[in-house]
Amino acid sequence: MGLGLSTLCVCSLSVGIGFQPAVAESVRLKPSAPTQPKAAPRALMDKLAEVDLVANQKDLPKLMSFYSNNFVNADGLNREALKQVIAAFWQDYPSLTYKTQLVAWKQDAQGGYITETKTTITGTQSIDQGSVQLESTLHARQHWVGAQITKQEILAEHSQLKSGSKPPQVKVNLPQEVAVGEKFDFDVIVADPLGDHPLLGLAVEEPVNLQNYMKQPPLKLELLPAGGLFKVGTAADKPTSEWISAILVQDGGMTIISHRLNVVPKKSPAQQSQQ
Repeated sequence: MGLGLSTLCVCSLSVGIGFQPAVAESVRLKPSAPTQPKAAPRALMDKLAEVDLVANQKDLPKLMSFYSNNFVNADGLNREALKQVIAAFWQDYPSLTYKTQLVAWKQDAQGGYITETKTTITGTQSIDQGSVQLESTLHARQHWVGAQITKQEILAEHSQLKSGSKPPQVKVNLPQEVAVGEKFDFDVIVADPLGDHPLLGLAVEEPVNLQNYMKQPPLKLELLPAGGLFKVGTAADKPTSEWISAILVQDGGMTIISHRLNVVPKKSPAQQSQQ
């Protein structure tokens, strides 16, 4: 895997504590407010710090020891598939830094922990045209039994790749979730005037699944109007997660962004009236 959407998809799996959905649920849970939790058990904080340390050292056997043999997630990856995806990602990015923040935690009825974390990954990849800068942020929920993660759920995710001396600076407008079958706006706005420099790009909408973690979709750039890329998409017809991505290219460089869009069930009239 080189520079492209598959890299952005893979980075959402590539750290032990910060990533990936759990078994599918009929109703997606809302992210908690990003406040630092108080009085988290020292053993739990030490475990989170150890996972970051192992990921930064790229110790794959040790990292996988934090995953239960029965690990599951909604994207179709089991423990072995997760291991393969992480190994491929680390091969592409020899320089990576992981930093995880504990957002919330609670102890479950069985004595394990349910944690919410925000993890930031930064890294560099060398390609023939120069270097690629990666930054990815994920908000995830993990279920711990003993010292292992049994399942995880993505609450929010966004990633960005930049290459070149002056890649396009962009602002992204995209909802975090949308009801099944509904239309949504996806705007990627370029900060600087185009001037005499044409802007090429495209948008890609893909379901989050094992196949799309590992493949590069066909890409056909088109000439974009001034201002950026403005698209209207339609959500899937059943609850799921989708990667909504964009590529923007100018003579100064390239920017690739990818966000996860959660597709949720439509609210009943009674639920809407309670808002």
